[in-house]
Amino acid sequence: MTAAQGRVRAVWLHATAPELRPALAILADMIGDMPNAPDTLVTGDGTPDPENARAVEGFLATHAIGAIVIAGDALPATLIDCARLNRIGLFLIEAQDPFLPGRWRLLPARLRTVLGEFDQIHAVGPAAAQAIEAALRGRGRVHPTGALARLAPVEPCDPAAREALRDKLGARPVWFAYDLPMSEADAVLLAHAQALRRAHRLLLMIQPRDPAQGAALADRVRAVGYVCAQRSLEDPLDEATQVYVADTDEDPSLFLRLAPVSFLGGSLTPEAPVPPALTAASLGSALIYGGNINADQRGFLEQLRVAGGARRIGVAPALGEALAATLSPEVGAEAALRAWTLASEGSDATVTVAREVVHWMRLNGERA
Repeated sequence: MTAAQGRVRAVWLHATAPELRPALAILADMIGDMPNAPDTLVTGDGTPDPENARAVEGFLATHAIGAIVIAGDALPATLIDCARLNRIGLFLIEAQDPFLPGRWRLLPARLRTVLGEFDQIHAVGPAAAQAIEAALRGRGRVHPTGALARLAPVEPCDPAAREALRDKLGARPVWFAYDLPMSEADAVLLAHAQALRRAHRLLLMIQPRDPAQGAALADRVRAVGYVCAQRSLEDPLDEATQVYVADTDEDPSLFLRLAPVSFLGGSLTPEAPVPPALTAASLGSALIYGGNINADQRGFLEQLRVAGGARRIGVAPALGEALAATLSPEVGAEAALRAWTLASEGSDATVTVAREVVHWMRLNGERA
């Protein structure tokens, strides 16, 4: 008996291009969140080599694989052949039009044979699905599922706390200083003063980077002349409150869900940490940020800026003008929608594929 026998089968998620690994990591998490989910393994760095039969057979024997999910334009024929010899389920996802230049590089007859080995094929859209069905000549149905999410979803917050805070806010306009270091407090308070000239009922919610500095921050807010409420002291939040200091250990998504515009704390301070932009964008908050952004977030924020879901400022005094422009009801709502759309793109496709994989595993046996 091999090492794999007698164990619950796992799902092998293989990326044929490095840029697809983040999408498969999110898919693996989604599968893992489902009831009675199988284990998952994500590969795509050349280990094992999908075209090396001995390496693939060794991997299958060691890991008790029940299904293989292949993502991308390459069709690793050796891996596919080994899967069929071992009666392992096969899924092809993120499938593109096979007739476009550079796709799959297989002669039509061979392409049809290889595609016919898959139990399910999920294409990036209807056009690609139709092209693959044409290549199959009626030998299988292709699902126009779409491209998978590249960005992980945000965890839910306490719904009771959210509704309680929403009731207190009513219809007031709100903006949020997200994970703010004390070094940027004065810039945020000055921006709030500028924005209040256009929206006198505007409320600023500040989450200090260190909750222990909540009292010092509240003192600074009052010294500037604002009416301040401090969450850790359970101060009442009413119509007179101008600044709300959220100095507790609560999940920031509670406040991000209520603010159509958020400023990324630390983005105006060289070498300071900056909170995840994805968290705010995926909750429908447009972003304002400075030039201090680490490499991991720079690409997403640039996409967001180009899409109209974020504004970049060069210096602290520019925060007030950017805030006033973004808080315009028409501009703010559109920016928030674009931020949410970019952050959540592909989430439905990821859920669909995860459900199909788990369902297939339950129907076709989960044990080796």
